[in-house]
Amino acid sequence: MIQRNLAKPKICVAGAGAVGIALAARLMLGGYDVGLIARGEAVQFARNYGVCLVDKQGTHHLFPEVGQAADFLQADILFLCSKSHDLPGLALAVQHLIAARTIVVPILNGIPWWYFDGLDGNWAGRNVSAVDPTNMLKHLIPSRQIIGTTTIMTVEKTDRTTARTFNPLQMTLGELDDQRTARLADVVSVLEQSGISTCVPNRLRDAIWTKVVRNLISNPLTAITGATLRENFGNTHLAAVSRKMLDEVLPVVTAYGARLEVDPETILRAARRMGSVKTSMLQDIERGNRLELASICDAVLELAYAHNISMPVTQAISSIAHFKDPSQNAMEAA
Repeated sequence: MIQRNLAKPKICVAGAGAVGIALAARLMLGGYDVGLIARGEAVQFARNYGVCLVDKQGTHHLFPEVGQAADFLQADILFLCSKSHDLPGLALAVQHLIAARTIVVPILNGIPWWYFDGLDGNWAGRNVSAVDPTNMLKHLIPSRQIIGTTTIMTVEKTDRTTARTFNPLQMTLGELDDQRTARLADVVSVLEQSGISTCVPNRLRDAIWTKVVRNLISNPLTAITGATLRENFGNTHLAAVSRKMLDEVLPVVTAYGARLEVDPETILRAARRMGSVKTSMLQDIERGNRLELASICDAVLELAYAHNISMPVTQAISSIAHFKDPSQNAMEAA
């Protein structure tokens, strides 16, 4: 556990994508020493030129310690910043960084593999096959060391080591059993000092589902159509599809004892106000990257079917998005 008010914690950010760069930069601006784990040519490039964060406060050019996972030792706080489908490989690479004291904060989209850990009742400890089919992540990352989180971070990576955002960086954090602990307060303190707005809800999974629903009704559909959020929720036909997907997922949220933090109409209004923003899945389609369908679509459908809840529109949109997935097309071509 971090020693609050004593020596500053050793912090590692694993993943040099848009969120990883933004997080590492903000932590350094908060006065912390940060190790940034990158891959391939990005390591030497970042060592030579540093990383850059462009936000409302200006342009910040910083030089974290950069290397591959093997270059670092054990951390007090380890942020995992990757696409959900890349997490198993990342978890293997950072195993040696996780000591008994290490707090692991996975920053992911969709339903997390740890969703049923820390719960009581019949569902306690259940596996989510869509995101962790062999229990690999549960084995590599002990649930007792995880601080769960969901984020609102609209960050764009503009080159190999530059991230840009003009919206506030926000994180919701909680223990998997929703207890208020000293280590949770420590992580919150680190983030707040770094200029990242934080929230500790009474029920972490309510926040998880709220973010999942926002992603579910926008990401796969825009990946198919190429629409921005303004176009998707401003067009009568596309907005109707998103609304139907929203109606389908609400019984699933309820079935697992959760509730959305805001009402459905507020979610739809907020989406319409986002403007000409491209969702992460649409950006991935355009760049030829794999889509995060397992955690955002497949996991939700898995949980729905476990309660015999039908989601025909969501299933159809998910199936078409799988067809459009660049990684799927590459595998079939091979």
